Amino acid sequence: MHTKILAFILMFNGFSSFSQADSAQLYNLLDTIVGMGHRVYSDTAVLDRVGCFIEAEFKERSPVTYKQTYQIGGFRYSNIIALVGDTTKPRIVIGAHYDVCGEQDGADDNGSGVVGIILALDQLKDYAGEYCLEFVAYTLEEPPLYNTEYMGSLQHANWLKSRGTEVFGMVSLEMIGYFSDAKKSQSYPLGILKMIYGEKGDYITLVRKFEKGKFTRRFTKAFRKSKYIKTKKFTGPRKLTGIDFSDHRSYWSNGFDALMITDTSFYRNSNYHKKTDTMETLDFNRMADVVNAVISAIENI
Repeated sequence: MHTKILAFILMFNGFSSFSQADSAQLYNLLDTIVGMGHRVYSDTAVLDRVGCFIEAEFKERSPVTYKQTYQIGGFRYSNIIALVGDTTKPRIVIGAHYDVCGEQDGADDNGSGVVGIILALDQLKDYAGEYCLEFVAYTLEEPPLYNTEYMGSLQHANWLKSRGTEVFGMVSLEMIGYFSDAKKSQSYPLGILKMIYGEKGDYITLVRKFEKGKFTRRFTKAFRKSKYIKTKKFTGPRKLTGIDFSDHRSYWSNGFDALMITDTSFYRNSNYHKKTDTMETLDFNRMADVVNAVISAIENI
């Protein structure tokens, strides 16, 4: 009886009835990934090792798990994909990239996003809603392959487009683990934005472009309604610096509705693309809150 009452209260307040991801799970997964080596484009052995680990984690949660593999010269790279739900229904893509920029751990960029989608899959593995959920861990988001045809997300988005797959929307988890309650810990591409969003990096941001669609609007509403994490939304022109600096850009390019969830990257985290981007700098409790908001939004969209 008490369990039913609790479930009703959670649903009434906009929370999913699914179990919740927790900070310890996120920490353990990220510790494993970081411990495998630097996930840089030139070290295909490490990328393969990490890709196989993600594939194994996906397979534990989805019977429909596979690799999308492609070649660059004599080297092979792979996106890791897991499907949940009726594959004849429109897709919601939930993605994050697992490579890093240079010889560094990449704990926030983008280990945080990868472990986030693993736990989102874990909690949504029994999803039976009106969409098919497609979880994707991308390779090759970082330079020097960024903004080229070899980006893993562009390979995936092009593939969906070429097959005529109906995509309701896409959400990119791009750096979701760095937060600060200190004054002046948050910067912006335009100074005036500080008056609107504040000077503390204590929130998560939903980044959309002006031409947003139904998925983006509904996801944003459901994410904020969950009340798991302090959330701000930012909508701007695609040409604004940073608004398309992740895998959602590949879906925009294919005409799909998409948004990015981010701690604002280099506008907040001074460890961006540096050796100091380590696990010790992350807030795993608030990271878990972000993941739980994603889970709730997908379930209630």
